[in-house]
Amino acid sequence: MVAKLTRNLEEGVLSFLLVTMTLLVFVEVVLRFGFNTGIHWVQEVTLHTSAWFVLFGISYGVKVGAHIGVDAVVRLLTPEVKRIVSIVAVLLCLLYCGLIMYGGWIYLEKVYSIGLAMEDTPTPGILKALIPEHMMWDVFKIDEEDPLLPMWFAHGPLLIGFILLTIRFLDVLKKLITGEWMEMHMADEAKEALEEAGVSTEVKMHDDDEETK
Repeated sequence: MVAKLTRNLEEGVLSFLLVTMTLLVFVEVVLRFGFNTGIHWVQEVTLHTSAWFVLFGISYGVKVGAHIGVDAVVRLLTPEVKRIVSIVAVLLCLLYCGLIMYGGWIYLEKVYSIGLAMEDTPTPGILKALIPEHMMWDVFKIDEEDPLLPMWFAHGPLLIGFILLTIRFLDVLKKLITGEWMEMHMADEAKEALEEAGVSTEVKMHDDDEETK
């Protein structure tokens, strides 16, 4: 139940970000080429929305095995060696996640302490309505005179996305160590292309007692 709810939430967030990004670009194109005008903050919001989509999508891709891997050599290994290689690969990925989270935390802490804001994107009215006046700057770093969206808020998914990615890799590592998985699950474009073309990719095994001519 919890796993299904989490999956639906992840897919809902990704769908929302994709739809939002598409609609913003569509509206901006119509305004610029149809009415010779535009919304000054759309480009900045679209850029950050696409970044959020990628950062949240990376961890979801690991979960469903949608990432593409270079496994030409790995496929030649025995199942046990393949599992060991996969464990080493996941450990390297966790190291990378740790470095990004460490650097991301330092970056966001400095941005927050300085109080940097976005160049064009205003703070949504609903967010300002929910924040008490005395907390606007002291806690959220929102300037009441020029209430632009705080940069730490816009860039926060950098840290959140890699935290989610770390959780996914830890889950993969657990399955590899316990033997539940013998390798990392990756997308196979060649197999998918053949299946879309109606070509079976299943290897048919002949019975040992099949009559020979």
